[in-house]
Amino acid sequence: MLIKNKLIIGIFCLFAVNSLAQQTLKDAEKLLNNGEIVEAEKILLQYENNPKAVEFLGDISSFNKEWDKAIDYYQTLVDLDSENAMYNFKLGGAMGMKAYYGSKFQAAILLGDIKKYLKKAADLDPTHKETRRALVELYMQIPSIIGGSKTIAESYASDLDRINEVDALLADAYIYKIQEYRDLAKNKYEEAIRVAVNKPGLITRNYLKYELGEASANYEIQLDAGENFLKQYIQDYGYKDLKSPAWAYYRLAQLERIKSNQKAALAHIEKSLSIDPGFEKALIEKQKIQRL
Repeated sequence: MLIKNKLIIGIFCLFAVNSLAQQTLKDAEKLLNNGEIVEAEKILLQYENNPKAVEFLGDISSFNKEWDKAIDYYQTLVDLDSENAMYNFKLGGAMGMKAYYGSKFQAAILLGDIKKYLKKAADLDPTHKETRRALVELYMQIPSIIGGSKTIAESYASDLDRINEVDALLADAYIYKIQEYRDLAKNKYEEAIRVAVNKPGLITRNYLKYELGEASANYEIQLDAGENFLKQYIQDYGYKDLKSPAWAYYRLAQLERIKSNQKAALAHIEKSLSIDPGFEKALIEKQKIQRL
């Protein structure tokens, strides 16, 4: 009888611990979604054997631009499940960001693995938008002598035609932009903004709002729509987003300057600099605004 009671207690304790872990991970995810990154990370570090916790920790490391840590976390996930498209995408993406921010030597070393994991993610999931966008940018950015290819970039961009019209137009615009076909890029960006306004359901991740707002500011097109997208981006900003709100406020300041609204432009640029006082582009923009 005593043994039976101990067994029941042991099973109950095991169930209780597992339930606590699950609940704690849910709490961590809630903290992440609320922008409480540090508190979420403290909880997640207690469950580094849980794949979901590892993925969140990789996302936090990416958010903090700690690319080596992010790569380690995502590599762990790929080792656990090499056929998971999202794991491969995140690993390839983190390597890509390390290459972008690092030296040319680091980029050369990482290039093969970046291609490997992003291409595998694309092969595993024919509907994965982010992977195809990343591959378009990768093949357009690197010189042809080390594997760059406009043809391959265009192929991945054409995949997006059947997946998401806004992503497809942004990918096409990027290809024209890199080739310095400004008018063609401008037309594609303008079409992307127009489609996004008319079909908001196609905006499937927050970062697209920043991209659309950035295009509005850079090409001086559909200024009101660009402003709305940037304000939405700031409102919905979270740990999955690539650009801090400082960038969004900087773009808002550009839009107001274009419209000759000095007071509003200064207010936005001051918000940008309050987030990042050393933001060089914002400091230059402030001088432009002051000259209005």
